[in-house]
Amino acid sequence: MLSSLMLPRQQWLEKLFYAMIAFALLGPTLRVPLIPGFKLTFFRVAFFALAVALILRWVNDKRIEASHMYRIRWYWAFFAFWVAYAAISLTWVIDLGRGIKYLTFLLMMTLLCLSFPFFANTEKQFWQTMRTLFWVFFAIVAFGLFESITFFHLPSSRYWLDDAPNITSVFRNQNDLATAITLALPFLGTSLYMFKANRRTKVLAYITVIVASYCLLATGSRSNTMLALPLILLVWAVSLPFTVDREKLKKNFLRGLSVFLSIVLIVGLLNVSLLSGGKNSSRAKLASTFGIFLDLKGDWKVPTDEEGVSEGEGTGGTSITVRQTLLLYGLKYLQESNYMGVGAGNVEAHNETKLGKGINTVNIHNWWAEVSVNFGVLIFVMYMALYFGLLHWLWRLASMKRSPHVSPLIRWGALSSLLSLTGFLIGGVAPSTCIHFTPMWISYGVALAVVVLGEQYGKRQKRCRRHLPSTGE
Repeated sequence: MLSSLMLPRQQWLEKLFYAMIAFALLGPTLRVPLIPGFKLTFFRVAFFALAVALILRWVNDKRIEASHMYRIRWYWAFFAFWVAYAAISLTWVIDLGRGIKYLTFLLMMTLLCLSFPFFANTEKQFWQTMRTLFWVFFAIVAFGLFESITFFHLPSSRYWLDDAPNITSVFRNQNDLATAITLALPFLGTSLYMFKANRRTKVLAYITVIVASYCLLATGSRSNTMLALPLILLVWAVSLPFTVDREKLKKNFLRGLSVFLSIVLIVGLLNVSLLSGGKNSSRAKLASTFGIFLDLKGDWKVPTDEEGVSEGEGTGGTSITVRQTLLLYGLKYLQESNYMGVGAGNVEAHNETKLGKGINTVNIHNWWAEVSVNFGVLIFVMYMALYFGLLHWLWRLASMKRSPHVSPLIRWGALSSLLSLTGFLIGGVAPSTCIHFTPMWISYGVALAVVVLGEQYGKRQKRCRRHLPSTGE
């Protein structure tokens, strides 16, 4: 009896899970410095507390119910293989310390991702999970709006104690915040019409969409604002006839259009009133988006030390040309490694010793390149195959024709996850690194949870139909 009192019950495990995902989104904002170079975040505390609780549960019960995870077996099997490959790659890295650190992040993030389908395996738990994420995201963008007005930044921001107009909220830089917003916006936008909710919930979601959209503009992130967001909107517009009942779509089209236009209008007014100051460069940065293509028009070759990195012809800055150079160096390292990868986290180690002048960063600033250069072609191909496979799976669940049986909540989760991960195909080139960028791993985990729920719902419906009495003559 004493052991049963000491061991955590299911509700305590769920509370730990909700705390962990909340702290994961807040990231380095909530942290305690322990020793030089290491700060203990609340996320890590919650993560290891949940891990210990699960181990105690397993020791006590001799098993943990995870049969529902079989439906996504290819994903957790790949994650296990990826972590194993990363561990093996430590045998050929040039910086073992970086490799071990990166391997630790990879293990934690893949487990964070898999915790969503593990815990959110009923519609009630999934809804509670999404509510938790919503309130944390609301706090993030609300502070971003406050930051835009006051120029007050958190200690986790690169602009801490700097009177700068750039907004980062709980993240280190603007691109991280912008990517988090484009990952979350599809869930907020589609919640306005895809399932029934009370007026208070709808109004709160509407306000959050406006504040988040303004914050996205205020970051000045070109890849997210001018490329990823239009891609999301395009896919969303194309999906409407397939994910919403035709009669309902015809009946509410003008109403929905008016809501969309009102959001655009209010965000535009906020943009004019808050981003028009002389200090703010985000509007000028966004205006130079199409100059990116001019910057990329030049020779695609690794520059020599003497050549360095020049300013872009289209944008007038070095941001794009530096990213181009980092990508070219990364592909060169990949080729030199016989396409096996330079090893976990070691693209930065190679950049530190080989980059030419004019480049003041070693992060590759491209998640897709980060995966391929660190781990080689095999891991990259497997990762992308499962990524696009997940998108296809989500589309099947979101489609009214292909999955007429699923509930509105699951259909909403499927479409939102599809739009979110589609936008990340472009948004993934914005953050300096994504190995510990929790919003991306959370979005992936939510998508896997939706797949598990959709498959469970479909099987229940089939069993019910099988046991219905025959109505034949």
